[in-house]
Amino acid sequence: MSAATPPDGGERLSPEVLSQLARKYRTLAELRRARAAGEAIPAKEVFRALAGEFPGALNELDNLPFDEIERRHDALARALAGGAEERWMAWIHGYHTLMRAALYVKIRVTRRQELSESEAAALAERAARHAGVAVDAAFVIAVKTPPDGRLNRLVLGRLAAQSGASTAEIRETIFPRRPAQGG
Repeated sequence: MSAATPPDGGERLSPEVLSQLARKYRTLAELRRARAAGEAIPAKEVFRALAGEFPGALNELDNLPFDEIERRHDALARALAGGAEERWMAWIHGYHTLMRAALYVKIRVTRRQELSESEAAALAERAARHAGVAVDAAFVIAVKTPPDGRLNRLVLGRLAAQSGASTAEIRETIFPRRPAQGG
């Protein structure tokens, strides 16, 4: 699969999704520029809203190299103009939607001792509507007890199963680390 081929085998992301992702990276760039210029830290509500719409975005804000934030924004602008999409675009969109569903489920199952199949199926339907992604009862049950207690591992595993890429490749592509500062 080439870097410009969407991981689902050719279905393009909608212009709305591409636009939302471009807006996210524009916001991340603005926040990073403001931080570098020594401006006041925005109110917590700014970060809460960003994380609510794009779970994982604060990880990107803290860890993506600034050049990568700008590169992603530019790549999304090209894709919006009809250019090629890169695999990471579908992966990060999938990550945001699946994590939004997982977080929706998690707060509803954390304190429950048991969860019947019918309760899990009903919760999956509500989570799917909330997050804009299809999830099933098995996903709900997995959220209750995620691998090593980490929702991130569950979500990345689901993305890997859907795309045919490895979990490590997806994680390293969508969440590369910024080089360490200093010596």
